[in-house]
Amino acid sequence: MKHLQLSKDIPSRGKKTSGIKKKPESHAKSVWTRIWHTFFVVLDVLAGAAMVFSGYAGNISPLSEGGIYGVIALSFPIWMAASFLLLVIQLFIFRRGAIVTGAFMLACAGPLLTNCPLNVRIFKPEPPEGWKSFTLMTYNCSNLNFWKIPGHVVGDTLAPNPIVDDIIRRKPDIVVFQELYALKQDKHSNITSVQMDSIQRIYPHLVCSGHALVLLSKFPVEPIHLDFKPHGIGGDMAAFSLEIYGRRVALFNVHLQSIGLSKADKSLYTDLTKLKTSDNLRSDLHGVKSQLLSKLSAANVARARECRQLLRYLSHYGGPDAIVCGDFNDGPGCYAIRELEGCKMKSVYPEIGFGPMITYNDNRFYFCIDHVLYRGDMKPLDITKGRKKWSDHYPLTVEFAIKPE
Repeated sequence: MKHLQLSKDIPSRGKKTSGIKKKPESHAKSVWTRIWHTFFVVLDVLAGAAMVFSGYAGNISPLSEGGIYGVIALSFPIWMAASFLLLVIQLFIFRRGAIVTGAFMLACAGPLLTNCPLNVRIFKPEPPEGWKSFTLMTYNCSNLNFWKIPGHVVGDTLAPNPIVDDIIRRKPDIVVFQELYALKQDKHSNITSVQMDSIQRIYPHLVCSGHALVLLSKFPVEPIHLDFKPHGIGGDMAAFSLEIYGRRVALFNVHLQSIGLSKADKSLYTDLTKLKTSDNLRSDLHGVKSQLLSKLSAANVARARECRQLLRYLSHYGGPDAIVCGDFNDGPGCYAIRELEGCKMKSVYPEIGFGPMITYNDNRFYFCIDHVLYRGDMKPLDITKGRKKWSDHYPLTVEFAIKPE
């Protein structure tokens, strides 16, 4: 009995030992938790600050402050995706950190909705009563050369040009091309006589202008003479006056300065995005600075100058109803688009689109650089992007409602 009483009063050694072990384990766990939480907060702040800075960098003029800000603005989708990924991860493991990322996203709401609009629509809206609709396609078609398409052979008369075939099938009311020197029967690009007969039957108005710009229209067209001097690929601009259901609409087809990278530059960029570097990392980083950033910065300055000319043309020839579309070689919220929006132009995709959009598909430059803007008694009803890689760009087709005169 005494033995039983003694064992009852004295705690067992095993229990004492286990109690001593739990304390340091709990403390170690707490330290590592704090380290991970601090790590996530640092990532939140870095990604969030970069997102905000790049989101509003398009407000900074490359002409006065340098073209590097345009490069920073072009990086916004990367920081947007990084912040969104951090937000999703932390919702499950560190919700206080998600609050930090959410705060940065609220501060950057404007650029976020410009690059990734959230317009949910079940049905495409109909034109208002008494209004009519028309469709406009803008397409940098790479001179209708489709040699990258599997199964098609250049010069094979059995494979007519698929881009021209698609236009004949879809019949948009207006088509504006960039990087097209001429639209004619041609063996190199496989444009057949049958295709040209169909084009001429559908589009009574065909105008070649600028350096490599072409317009097809079902509506009457008058070219507008611009004192713009085209120079190479990019840096191209043309204007037209169209009569659409009795209303005069000024249409500007633009191909702003290209990024100006050589094949070697693009190869370097591709390798970097694939995380492939040479043995000499220092040389690679120097190449990024000298080959990529400097050329991209210079291209931003050139586009800003072209934008100033475009604003002058828009002020002089635009009138109340105007459309500006084409290859801007720059992303949503860039300097050129912000300047156009200052002239009462509205960008179509942020107004009616949903989610991020990519219009360039080559060399791993996955950006939205083709845009359509408008003003006046018009209303965008729908916007669709082509999905066939018949060029290094996808076409954009916008359906507008317009109030007839």
